[in-house]
Amino acid sequence: MVLAPKREIQVEARIRRIFEKFVNQKFNNVTITGVEEQYDVGDGRKADIAVLKDDGKPLLIIETKKKYEAGGYRVERLFMPTSEEVVGQAVAYAAILKSRGIYVPFVAAANESQLALFMVPENIEQLVNWEAIRRREYGRVIRDFYDYKNKYRLQYKPHSFSEEFFKELLEFVTRKYIEYINKEYRPEEEKPDRYWEVIELLRSFVDFIAPFVERAIAPTGNFRKEIAEKLEEHARRTGYAPTPSQLAREMAYVILNKVVFYKVLERYYEIPKLELLYKRGVVKTCSEYLKRLREYFDKAVEATRDFQAVFETGIYDEVDLVENEEVLKAIDWLINYLEEHRIEKLGDVVGFIYEDLIPGEERHQLGQFYTPRPIAELIVKWCVRSPDDRVLDPGCGSGTFLVEAYKRLAELKLKKPWSEIKHVPGDVHRQILRQLHGVDLNEFPAHLTAMNLAMKNVRAPSPEMYVFVRDYFTIMPGHQVLTPYKVRTVEGEKPVEVVFKDFDAVVGNPPYTPWNQIPEETREIILELYGKVLRNYNLRKFVTGGALPGIFVPWIVHSAKFLREGGRLGMIISDSWLGTQYGVGFVKYLADNFKVVAIIDLAERVFKAPLIGTCIILLEKTSNKNERDDNSIVFVYLKKQYDVDTILRIIESARKGKVEPREGVVISVIKQGELYRRLERGEVKPITLFFNVEGILNVIASTGKVARLSDFFQPSEGNTGWSVYASMRGRGAGVGGEKFYYLDESKVRQFNLDKYIGTYLKPLVSSPERLNFFTFTAEDWEKKREYMFIANAPFTQLPPEIQKYIRLGETSILLTKGPNKGKPVSESPVAKERKRLRSVNVLGKSITFYDWYDLGGVVNAPIYVARGTRYWIRFVLARFQSALDDRILALIPRQGVQFDEAELKALLAYLNSTFAQIQAEVMGRTAGGVAILELDVKPLSSFLVLDVKKLPRGDVERLAQLFDRLEAEARRLGGADVIENVFGSELAKELTGGSGVKQGLEGLFNTVIREIDLEVARILGLEGLVETIRATVLELAKRRLSRAGEANREAIKGSEELPKLEKPRKKRSEETEAKGKMKSLTEFMKEGKEALGEK
Repeated sequence: MVLAPKREIQVEARIRRIFEKFVNQKFNNVTITGVEEQYDVGDGRKADIAVLKDDGKPLLIIETKKKYEAGGYRVERLFMPTSEEVVGQAVAYAAILKSRGIYVPFVAAANESQLALFMVPENIEQLVNWEAIRRREYGRVIRDFYDYKNKYRLQYKPHSFSEEFFKELLEFVTRKYIEYINKEYRPEEEKPDRYWEVIELLRSFVDFIAPFVERAIAPTGNFRKEIAEKLEEHARRTGYAPTPSQLAREMAYVILNKVVFYKVLERYYEIPKLELLYKRGVVKTCSEYLKRLREYFDKAVEATRDFQAVFETGIYDEVDLVENEEVLKAIDWLINYLEEHRIEKLGDVVGFIYEDLIPGEERHQLGQFYTPRPIAELIVKWCVRSPDDRVLDPGCGSGTFLVEAYKRLAELKLKKPWSEIKHVPGDVHRQILRQLHGVDLNEFPAHLTAMNLAMKNVRAPSPEMYVFVRDYFTIMPGHQVLTPYKVRTVEGEKPVEVVFKDFDAVVGNPPYTPWNQIPEETREIILELYGKVLRNYNLRKFVTGGALPGIFVPWIVHSAKFLREGGRLGMIISDSWLGTQYGVGFVKYLADNFKVVAIIDLAERVFKAPLIGTCIILLEKTSNKNERDDNSIVFVYLKKQYDVDTILRIIESARKGKVEPREGVVISVIKQGELYRRLERGEVKPITLFFNVEGILNVIASTGKVARLSDFFQPSEGNTGWSVYASMRGRGAGVGGEKFYYLDESKVRQFNLDKYIGTYLKPLVSSPERLNFFTFTAEDWEKKREYMFIANAPFTQLPPEIQKYIRLGETSILLTKGPNKGKPVSESPVAKERKRLRSVNVLGKSITFYDWYDLGGVVNAPIYVARGTRYWIRFVLARFQSALDDRILALIPRQGVQFDEAELKALLAYLNSTFAQIQAEVMGRTAGGVAILELDVKPLSSFLVLDVKKLPRGDVERLAQLFDRLEAEARRLGGADVIENVFGSELAKELTGGSGVKQGLEGLFNTVIREIDLEVARILGLEGLVETIRATVLELAKRRLSRAGEANREAIKGSEELPKLEKPRKKRSEETEAKGKMKSLTEFMKEGKEALGEK
């Protein structure tokens, strides 16, 4: 059944209204004088929108609906803006007007979300089929649509009815119009990159057919029974359980891959030519088309005696399609498109399409990221040294590392660089494939790996391709693993037995899955295998609120077992461990099992998902402790692009004691034994070694004028009695149900609690965002009056209104997050824990929890800390005592510790200086989509702080005065939570790499904070170190903020550029036109979506 399309919005009217806002405005000295709907073109035809210029003639014509005028009139609003029919329609109108002496320089087609813009050449009359115009057959108007689109398409962008978009459009077309008038316009400069154009077209094919697949395999939103049963078995075997939408997209992509690969094989083998089966009448239904395709693919395997890994794809062979003629035409379109291109060059494109196939957020949840090739090249080049090396990638994805290993082995075997290797001989190709081993949890990326490797020499059958769909942790060293397909041997056809042991190199990009998101079954396997190792290195035990190790830790522990003695391991992993406590244990594990050759920290983010910062580790397995201890570890912080060979030379030179000073590279070298001893003493975290922060902190500690923050204060996440107790024991310090405990004024009135403000309702600071200055006052709280419910008394002694409110927490006020979401607040784990505890001792005082609802009162604190801030950790003087959310840290004085106001301000001046910020940058962790710096209780406790009790009174008072100035300047600027206010305009631009920075601001860092820094340096006798500390803080902030910026996939320069695809061998001719027009893919997409009832 074909579903009716949904009602469409009137695109024409909305766009016209936007353009009308620009009437009588000048763009590049061209005045927009009017906008007309249904502009009379002549010959009884009307253009949807005409934008008029100074002379009253159209500058731009826009079509917003596809018109069928031959044999009757109807319109279609569901179309793709690049489809041949709608572009031909707009061009036909331009040609008609040109024949009447009116030249329209631009035409466009727009639907509700996208717009495609085209230039109209002056000789447009010669480029169109006038007979098609006369007959109103707009799909045949442009004689060579492929050539026209490639020469004259200027833009193809989403618009979302944005006024800004259409303003920029007018800026663009008027500029191009002036260039044209001045004869400066060069159409070839506007051509889109052909490489990416092909990628987009192939991705569009997946976009088009995936919904038809999904409706077929999951017609009710759930998988059909037979699919569900096979998926259940598949999930048991691999641990991978895709959603219907995801499986449909992967199935669509596998169809694409198989057709692409088959068309490649046609060039080298005598196999049946895959033709346009629907157009030629060979098939009439989608099911017939799929059946015929399977027959072709089986013939390819039979004829080549190879490529089972490409054509036999397990669960993906269960693909099905909802019957629709446009799907048949789309498959025809794909075959025709591939026929016209040199698609044997598409091998390296596969991974790039895969990169964007799964949405970024979903890829992040799955722990899947496509590795930039230069990074894989660097790792492989270091790891693979011999032409006989056996290589394992245990999470091979689409095959990036194995493809680089293929190239590297080819270079070593053929004794020449890859750029000079035009062809890998068949025997060498087969040798290499037998040396490469890949494992992936999912058949989809495993299929991509197989296709990528097979593309390296399709003329040389090599049935022994060792790519396995398994959970890596279910493969043990020495295990014999059978290939999923059979190979012809003298004993007949049988699977090949592959032994997983003694690899020369293990490479890859482990999944980015946090421990708490790893499937339970996999966690159990990991703990059974390596629980003792993880416990021994404190890689399982961490404080609540601290960073959780990712799966890469046990991944590397497991990988070590597959390496021979002297084998090398190279991987790109999350850099989150560098600044964490578990990172200390991780480095100790590495140092006990490997020579840690280098750790390369990349300044720029290379993966698209926010906050996935990365580093590269290069390790060599050795059981010789003396060799390990004597090894020199090179820490490289790379903030400028260098090529692979240069980076490897830098590392090798540094290991020999020759540190080459280079712009954009920070290098530290330390003996492995010395590092281990420092880690044992708790003196360092890995991150400190990249910037010599360890040395800076040691110098500060040696002055004798500092102490640990924990000597004076107990930091706590929040300041209720419960929060302080929980923080001191490393438990979750949240109240357990903010919806119940946090009340704004409207809720206070709703529940008749007004009269209990000050007794059972305490002023609340609910977010660190409210601490945007360096003091917090009653006036600040008044800007947003909020309260925390604090009922520190037995239920029977509470007023009726309070009792009634508590009952609501036991019945109708529900938890909104966590595993108990939807249950009453009284059912939260922390509520139950408070009820169980009854009474606890906190900082020498007894606190009673009378029941689940009781938070144990509020503990006053003189300093609040905005625990998570983006630009500067703010230590705030609490002039107005409030209850705090657990995202705000309270510094509670220890027993016997007292400060007068001047001492407190002097301490706050230091805490807001770069001397404290440098510690926050290396001891905090990066969180949130905008690279927020978060401090937890344990690292904050270890801060080195100025011991104001030991300072002369004059020094104390000078620092106190500087704190007052800091607060006054922050108030004048409007807050210390805006980057320009903190760092000033110039540094803000440098730190973010972005535009839109407010100009003309000096910023606190360059004014008052600098004065504080200089005063602290004078007091400590470190005047010569202060600029180093300030520069290091800037570098660390830039590194962190880059995690929220645009990903730079070229952080390292590879040895080869992206492949460029050749133009089609021939353009569409009039003869092809006479045989019957092939519709564009975008046409299929539009009509298919209509059939599915989608916009």
